[in-house]
Parts: sequence; C-alpha cells; structure tokens
Amino acid sequence: MKTPLLILLFISLISPIFGQEEEYSNLQNEILLHPADGFTAYTLKKNEFVYCQSPFTLPFPSWAWWGITDKITAEIDLLPILGGLFQEPHLPVPSLNFRFKLTEQKGWKPAIAFETMYQHLWRAQSQSNQDNIRIERQSGNSWYNRFNFSWKTQKNLHVHFSAGVTYTENLLIENKDSINYKGAFFDHTINPDISLSMDWRPKPWLSTHFTTSYGTTFVYLDNIPRKYQVSYGFRIAPFYKNKFSFLRTFRAEFIGFYMFMPDAGEEIQSVVPIFPYFYWQWTCKKKKKK
Repeated sequence: MKTPLLILLFISLISPIFGQEEEYSNLQNEILLHPADGFTAYTLKKNEFVYCQSPFTLPFPSWAWWGITDKITAEIDLLPILGGLFQEPHLPVPSLNFRFKLTEQKGWKPAIAFETMYQHLWRAQSQSNQDNIRIERQSGNSWYNRFNFSWKTQKNLHVHFSAGVTYTENLLIENKDSINYKGAFFDHTINPDISLSMDWRPKPWLSTHFTTSYGTTFVYLDNIPRKYQVSYGFRIAPFYKNKFSFLRTFRAEFIGFYMFMPDAGEEIQSVVPIFPYFYWQWTCKKKKKK
C-alpha cells in the first residue's frame, strides 16, 4: 500500500502552488468535465489541473486532466499507462484524450466542444467483475469522437448534450448463464453514442447531477459502447475555504447508476450513490515579479 501514500505525498508537496486568484474556487464556479459520467463542453483554464483517484484502482493512480491552453484540455489516463507496465508485454497502454473548445455560450447558442479519445490495448482486458456478465475488450483499438454542447440556463443550472460514435476493434459482451446464454462478439464495429445530463449547483460546497446515455461513457465502465446507462448523485467540496491548499482543493463525487447491456440481456446497478472517486482541482499560478 505504498503507492496511495506516495500519491498523497505528491499532492501535498505540490499543494503550495495550488491557487485561487480573486475568490474561493468552489463547485458553483469551477469547470466540471465529466460530472456523473456526462460530457460537458467546458475546458480547463490554462495550467489548471485535476487529479482524480478512484479507491477501486488502488494501489495505482487513476487519471488526471491538464489545461494546456484555455481551449485545449488533455486527459492523462494514468491507470492503463502505468498499469500496463505490470502486465505482458510490460508496455504502457497508449491512451490519449483531448477536448477542444469551439465556441463559448452566447445567449441561447450553447458552448460547443469536440472531444476525442484513442486507446490501444496490447492484451485482452476484462472490464466487469460482476457475477452475471462478462465484458471484455480484446487487444486492439478503441476510438471515440463526439461533439459536446452545454447551456447555463439560469443561475447554477447547467444542461449538457453530447453525440458521436465509437470505433471498437474487438469487444465481447455476454452473460455468464451457461443454460440461457446470450452474448455477442463485435469485430471492427462503429456504434453511436449519445448522452443528456444536467447539474444543479445549489451551494458552493454541493452540486447534484443526473445523466442518461447510450453508448460509450468516460468514468464508469469506460470505453464500452452499446450500453444504456442512468447515473445520478452529487459532488462535495467540504473544505473549499480551508487555509490549507491540500484540503481547499479536495472534491469528491458520489454516484449511483443503472446500466443495461442488451447484447447480454443483463444489468449492472448501484441504486444508492456509493461509488465515489476523489479529486483535487487547482490552478498553477506564476509568482508575481516584484
């Protein structure tokens, strides 16, 4: 369990450069990229960072985001990159994700962004630990491309819509019922993706979220097309005014979800929002010259 301690130590060491400029950064004014497994049209500010840690991927780190510019945000998928080093053929898994801001919201015209994610697996990888279903990506490529739209309709209420397609080279979806078997193997297929989500941010320390989607999502059971999903839950920023940067930038998302895989005739669900991940969001600011 040394890795989790190293992660916390790393965040603690860089915490002095965490910054809020004019006001406390909080859930009402922060940029959210994938709340409740949805897709927004927002990008991070230049040199804004987010580090995300799922307890279910420990002892490995999970993922991070980096605002390269105000219009380009990169996602660094640390789990497959680093985790691949411990599996044959002991190579990092190429996993690249970028979001490009196209337009800002102007009146009824939404903010628009283009998002793309490519990943190549060197070996087969199971993506479900459920007793009733097997979801396995064989070695090969996965690549999604989509357009995201976001509206801020009134104070602290946001609506997001996203649509696109996912190319999958190899994918197995099947139940584990040997008597009433149902399943399918998909070879070099292109499948549609669509999602609709909304978030209401009633307090600086609290936001609530709801997403319904078909196809590929980003966080929970990621890069798997052909699934129906409903996600719901909330985020908290319990220490957003704390003087210590490590606590002030700390956030957590708690999500419940229902997934249905029609190709296997099986579902995956967690009714109560108990699938959390934790993250730190901050901006690196340059020291002012005297």
